[in-house]
Amino acid sequence: MSGLGKGSTVGRLGLVIGQLTVGGAEGQLLQLVRRLDRRFEPIVYSLSARPTAVRSALADEGITVHEIVGSGLGRARRLAAALRRDGVAIAHSWLFIANAYVAAAKALGGSWQMVTSARNCKVQSLASRLANAAAFRMSARVVVNSVDVEAYIKRQYWAPAERIRVVPNGVDTDHFHPATQPAPSASAHVVTVGRLVKQKNHGLFLRAAAALAGQGADARFTIVGDGPLRGDLERTARELGLGARVTFAGERHDVDAILRSASLFWLTSSWEGMPNAVLEALASGLPVMVTEVSGVRELIEPGKQGFIVGLDDAAALATHSAALLADPSARAAMGIAARARAQLFSTQAMVAKLENLYEELLGSGS
Repeated sequence: MSGLGKGSTVGRLGLVIGQLTVGGAEGQLLQLVRRLDRRFEPIVYSLSARPTAVRSALADEGITVHEIVGSGLGRARRLAAALRRDGVAIAHSWLFIANAYVAAAKALGGSWQMVTSARNCKVQSLASRLANAAAFRMSARVVVNSVDVEAYIKRQYWAPAERIRVVPNGVDTDHFHPATQPAPSASAHVVTVGRLVKQKNHGLFLRAAAALAGQGADARFTIVGDGPLRGDLERTARELGLGARVTFAGERHDVDAILRSASLFWLTSSWEGMPNAVLEALASGLPVMVTEVSGVRELIEPGKQGFIVGLDDAAALATHSAALLADPSARAAMGIAARARAQLFSTQAMVAKLENLYEELLGSGS
């Protein structure tokens, strides 16, 4: 810690991100700027010009957003010029594409300190791997959201271990909380939240739903999120005979209320870093069934807050769920443990760790 006072202006913080669509990294960035002490003066730089709900939410918070469009060296030059113009002291990039552009901007003559990020374990192209390996080595610090991601970037990108800092994702435990009075329902309600893309493997969700229904469970299923695979998934649901049991809810702004209506939460992803959807479900007091992806063992103690299953194990999802649905007292106990676990990953804790990191850099100059 630098010992810099809470009342003093420390410097401008540039937060660089590929886009501001609805997603995990974007949500964490939004939580950060909402809670960040304004002595850091945050400015957001988006590498996409698409108008989005997150872009609007940042404007509502009074945060300046600059759109740096184009590609290649031209975009890197525009980013470098914007960061210099704004007098940014720290440029913190979010996700792999932003890391590459901030590194290129820095190489064009930037005097700011550079913080890069890794937030998932997705396998990148060779060009992206090389660009990010260089970015990590240029960085004063590298922020990761789980120890699994830390191990991944050491292995895949040769990231310098001494510069890596683990800052787990945060969840707003005031916004996401258990229902005060569970709504009466004739059937169980299983929910998932995530974009309809390959990563989230909703096909597994649907196969597990069919398996649970096949065991005689009176359950309905809700998939919150939208994306390019929606048509294929709707067709799969029909082919599995799920019919009206499954609701494709699309993008929603009342995810917290939907979670409070649920009995169980499933996440069927093929890869993650530290899934925000799981944190939100835990904070909502839901038992969680999740595939064995990065970050989940830092969130869930199997048998206490939920269960971790194999990457394609629909039968295990259905079996664990059927047992809990048949035992309301066990499900309630697991929900209480889930809420307690989520409170260890509060937004306040995430923001405090990043504030400490920024102060460390600005206080030491390295």
